[in-house]
Amino acid sequence: MTFVFQQPGTTKLLEAIDDAAADATAGGGVFAFASRGGIDAFFSRPNIARMLRRRQRFQLIVGVDAITNAEALLCLSEKVAQYNGILSANVFFHENPASTFHPKFSWFQQGSSLRLVTGSGNLTKRGLGQLAVAAGAPPGNWEAFSIQTMLDGEATSAMADINAWLAGQLEAGTLCSLDDERVRERAMANGRMRFASTTPRVRIPAQPAEALDAIEVAPVDGITFSTPEILVREIPKNRSGQADLGKTVLTEFFGYEGSEKKVFVQFVSLDNIPKPVEPILLFVNQSKNYRLELHEIAALDYDLREDDGRMILVATKLDLRSFRYTILPVTAPDYDTVAQLLGPIPPLRGRSRPMRELFMSSTELRTTWLNVPDNLLPLETFTPEP
Repeated sequence: MTFVFQQPGTTKLLEAIDDAAADATAGGGVFAFASRGGIDAFFSRPNIARMLRRRQRFQLIVGVDAITNAEALLCLSEKVAQYNGILSANVFFHENPASTFHPKFSWFQQGSSLRLVTGSGNLTKRGLGQLAVAAGAPPGNWEAFSIQTMLDGEATSAMADINAWLAGQLEAGTLCSLDDERVRERAMANGRMRFASTTPRVRIPAQPAEALDAIEVAPVDGITFSTPEILVREIPKNRSGQADLGKTVLTEFFGYEGSEKKVFVQFVSLDNIPKPVEPILLFVNQSKNYRLELHEIAALDYDLREDDGRMILVATKLDLRSFRYTILPVTAPDYDTVAQLLGPIPPLRGRSRPMRELFMSSTELRTTWLNVPDNLLPLETFTPEP
């Protein structure tokens, strides 16, 4: 057995897992948490990628108690579709608030031998040793792990224990599919978390609020957004349940990249009640209309104000592929408060006028809209794990 300390700035765990996968005929892994960056790094390693190309089966289990967000789920779903019948993936889901699913290990079979990599690192870029968590800090986490090769009867016994555990969890109902509604809900909630430094904050008056947000808090694994995380936009009257958002919003905020792309959206009512998470496709129709299916719009009357004020969408980007949103009809009590953020109503251009839109930080929105639904916005914590 080999025991290894991983220092920040190294990728020893990722390399050890890939080395263990050399010439393997089957394998698997169980990780408490996963991120898109960790999943991409894992499956791009040469030996693991070679396993899948050779149609050697790999089984992956990830937990969703923290960190694992919608972006990770959708990334993993795409990997499973890419390696259909070869790669299988499940989510460990439980409802015990006093316990956390926390194992991290992987195994690889080759003939009568079994290679185990067991340690503290999760299937995230930080856990695998690939990411700077703050400016000037070394990349990755401090982790420790062991590498063990078992032979013959010892290997058979260990593999039997792993299979028995997997079978038991399937029977208990804790191993769920990636598209399980409860899993989507938990992943969406994980996407709300922003991780802050414990260092005392010093506000610099010359900096705008959105710059302070970027310095103080960040989503998991150093995700960066091309716009601030809050969108405020008027919605023109379209087919029921559609929001015509324009090219800038659909591409820069929602992440449309020229081809169909699945994202998760979740409506939060003005009285702070989240509805179920909906998977939807980002796409542009043949008429080049940059619209989004937001089904809760259909439940509201589309009224205009005398000054031509329109229904307003307020959306939060939780990660690169999950979004929460609410709708303010012109009759909503806080409509004027939110509409004032958008500035004056522009004049008509022919028969229509441009829809007003604004990107802003959650800090700015909280400051301006005192009654903003709490469930619409990110949460801040000082630790990335429970």
